[in-house]
Amino acid sequence: MGKSIVIYFSRADENYGVEDTTVGNNEILAKEIVRTKNADEFKIVPVNPYPADYQSCVEVATKERDENARPEYVGDVDLLEYDTIYLGYPIWWGDIPMIVYNFLEKHSFDGKTIYPFCTHEGSGEAGTFYKVEDAAPGATVADGFELAGHATRTERGIKKLQDWLESNN
Repeated sequence: MGKSIVIYFSRADENYGVEDTTVGNNEILAKEIVRTKNADEFKIVPVNPYPADYQSCVEVATKERDENARPEYVGDVDLLEYDTIYLGYPIWWGDIPMIVYNFLEKHSFDGKTIYPFCTHEGSGEAGTFYKVEDAAPGATVADGFELAGHATRTERGIKKLQDWLESNN
């Protein structure tokens, strides 16, 4: 069995439902997966950071979505040595953030298994697990995990994540 990697995008600062944070919701989940699965990690970090203010971030992200933009990110990772990818992202206005689409479109996922995980504040996974399938041709997209963003900061939320990880052993 090959190696695993956790690839995620997470935004700290002012977030809906959790106020001002120094660690984003998806980063909390990603770090738990890294620890539990002894996986490598790659954080998708935007070249141009999103605004710290929630409403300003909404405006930027909405414009990116409406323009089908592909924001650049810092660095990259070679996926050749990995068989299993845990892909994390927030639900931004019913979709995967455009920066994550950029990452997916730049890589080949042939023969890889992707386990998507996401956070939201009421929309669930918003059909994005199917969008991961479309954006990562050649991959097998396994059952995903979704959690309300504010629940990432609770024992109950982390327990749900651990249960999902165990069920996808």
